[in-house]
Amino acid sequence: MWLDHLPASVAFCDVETTGLGHLDRIVSFGGIGMISRDLTKGRPDLAYLYLVFDPGTGNHGGAERIHGFSDSALRLQDPFAVHAAEVWRFLTSYELLVAHNAAFDLRFINREMRLSGLPALTRPVYCTMKGYRALDLGGSASLSAVCRHVKLARAGDLHDAIEDAWLAMQIYLWLHGCPRQARLRGSLPRTPSNFRHAESGRGEQVASLRYHGRPASRPNIASQ
Repeated sequence: MWLDHLPASVAFCDVETTGLGHLDRIVSFGGIGMISRDLTKGRPDLAYLYLVFDPGTGNHGGAERIHGFSDSALRLQDPFAVHAAEVWRFLTSYELLVAHNAAFDLRFINREMRLSGLPALTRPVYCTMKGYRALDLGGSASLSAVCRHVKLARAGDLHDAIEDAWLAMQIYLWLHGCPRQARLRGSLPRTPSNFRHAESGRGEQVASLRYHGRPASRPNIASQ
């Protein structure tokens, strides 16, 4: 059975950053924890961790247009170091780490861990981008392109770390021949759990700007 080929537990993760350079920092982290045997339930219980951070530097190269967090909003948040231990505990609680373009995500996560005085993650890592490329189907292996191939779509234009982690989970299940029955109980977190709003009369009300008109629901799923 397909379940026999999965590790007992998997953490799917994604980060959004201020840019692509070696001095850029993490803006938001999304993690979803899955116990593989729960897939047989049809609606497995999933653990979520969705956080936003003050990167200590500005967005570069149009990054704000991708993830939607403005510099003024990010200055109100905690630095990564405040939540580093929580992220570390979450990711090390599962046997396997999965991400799309995992080298990118883990490079940023491990750099933040080192800056926070924590050890780098040593769990085995599976990259869904490499897994898709191994099928030799041709074309782009970007997250958006692979989602189109397997008939998935984002809920909106912005790249949410928690939503992209969910998409990586769906691609992972597809790559391993698993029924894509891993529906969310309720909905994905709409905003990071630690999101700090601007005080009334001070700055912008970022959440209302960033999520205006966006439903609090899981990503749209096209026909399976």
